[in-house]
Amino acid sequence: MMKRTKITIFRFSMLLLAYLLFIFLGAKYRLIVLLISLLSALLFGRLWCGYVCPLGFYQEILSFLRKNTRIPSVHNSKMVQLLVRGLKWIVFAGFLFSVVFWGLRPSIYIRPDQLFTNVRTSVWWLILTGVFIGLCFVQERFFCKICPLGALRGIFNRGSFSRIRKAPQVCTHCRACLECCPMDIESIYLEREKKDVTHSDCIYCMKCIEACPEEDALSFTVLGKKVLTSHRKRSK
Repeated sequence: MMKRTKITIFRFSMLLLAYLLFIFLGAKYRLIVLLISLLSALLFGRLWCGYVCPLGFYQEILSFLRKNTRIPSVHNSKMVQLLVRGLKWIVFAGFLFSVVFWGLRPSIYIRPDQLFTNVRTSVWWLILTGVFIGLCFVQERFFCKICPLGALRGIFNRGSFSRIRKAPQVCTHCRACLECCPMDIESIYLEREKKDVTHSDCIYCMKCIEACPEEDALSFTVLGKKVLTSHRKRSK
């Protein structure tokens, strides 16, 4: 079982390895990558978002830079959170329309670096990218909140083999899980009875488990087997 102190390093390492792999494979394996991506969504929901997605890797770098420059992150109010979740489905509808009627090929999700190296990239795309970079810098994983492919993967989250589980009788309602969640998921904190607290927006970053101060209060399971669990913080 993975030790909680190594969760962040493991997640970043997996994102880096996946990104380098995509660069190495190039465009000729794009169909294979797409098939693997779809299969992972069916089996593991949004686990891809937390550990494979190149755009997730970029966002992790931006968050790392913000934290090391001691710039505080921006937290959305409940009203803004609702607006963002509504915007997610508008973006999703626009994405599907663009794919079906305009022939959009979302290669940016596999090779986002090509946006800057492609001479045909329009100025408006670069401006929009700059805006998203700014938003992702001040707010952790902002793009994941409105990502159309993330929204599609989230549909399979609740039926996937990957689960976030909670032991309500152990939870002390300290809010640590809610305060560290980059996706602003409240149910993991609010739930007082159900053991399965997997949410459609969850990217399985495991930060809630890493932050939880109680023994086995939160856990991540695959096929019903615990892979990661929270541990009690002991004073030195």
